[in-house]
Amino acid sequence: MTMMYEAETLFAQTISLAPSGPERDAHRRVRAATAALAGGGAVLLCDDLGRPRRGEIVSAAECADEHTTAFMVRHTSGFLQVALPAERCTALGLTAQCGADSPAAQQRVSVDAAHGVGTGISAADRATTAAALAATGSTIESFTRPGHLVPVSVDTDSGGNGFAEAALQLVTGSGHRPAALFATLIGTTDPAELAAGSELTDFANSYNLPLVALNDLTALAEPGTVLDSEFELPAGRARMLVFDDARVSWTCLLIGDVHGGAEVPLRAVPAEHLLLEAGARSRFPHILVAATCGRTGDPRGHRNVLIDRIGTSSSALRRILRTAGVQSVRVEVDVLPRATD
Repeated sequence: MTMMYEAETLFAQTISLAPSGPERDAHRRVRAATAALAGGGAVLLCDDLGRPRRGEIVSAAECADEHTTAFMVRHTSGFLQVALPAERCTALGLTAQCGADSPAAQQRVSVDAAHGVGTGISAADRATTAAALAATGSTIESFTRPGHLVPVSVDTDSGGNGFAEAALQLVTGSGHRPAALFATLIGTTDPAELAAGSELTDFANSYNLPLVALNDLTALAEPGTVLDSEFELPAGRARMLVFDDARVSWTCLLIGDVHGGAEVPLRAVPAEHLLLEAGARSRFPHILVAATCGRTGDPRGHRNVLIDRIGTSSSALRRILRTAGVQSVRVEVDVLPRATD
């Protein structure tokens, strides 16, 4: 007796990948924010629009001027930071502060511009320093240490979703050099506390600042992949992507031209049968998905997670399918392999 993989469809459900209302709202907020930054303005970045507990005033460092920094100092604690890519910090010799935060977004030793500043603490001086951190011609010698502006090193490959990472993403997306000036908004009723709740929305409305949230950027971010490879199968061209989503490592195999496809068959299969199934199916195009760790074995074991991931706007799987141009999928889950003679 031998074990052969003879899959039979157990379950099928069609899921549209068209942007939902919340996704369209997120797109609108991000577009408004990047447009304001592109024009040299500022935006207010909060943690969660539903229950905002913290907000950061963000602007492009290369556009920093006395007015911008004075506005930030007046409405924040005055602690101004500039988010920079990690490689930029290395090039400028910006060493980490002792006891700096997470490895993905580390505070560096504070700096002042070496030229064009006085004490370094004034709004004009800090604007000069911020612009120098963004300038292409700056070198290690362009700054003195310690100073009055704190660079923050951001690992752009880490997939982090903190304020420094989001500020840098917004500024870069606006077309400016990757250097984001940001500071935390303080409360209007109690300046000893951080602004939260309606204080954030009221402040954004009062100063006509676009309000955008961290999860807006998460939902629209390009999905990170461990592997993205194209190759030929007997059935035609295929693309394999390996990525993490919902604490599970997934493998997604796109077979044939799925771009523009509606109700493209998407089959959940055991990881160990992924390539066997790819060669066996005559339907074309189609998509195969397997959990490569965590929920392995019976594909029914990760059926609910799979459907949840496809239907959740922030999921890597949904974003990968949409980036590939798929309009909708028909999710199918197979029964277990069975023994045959």
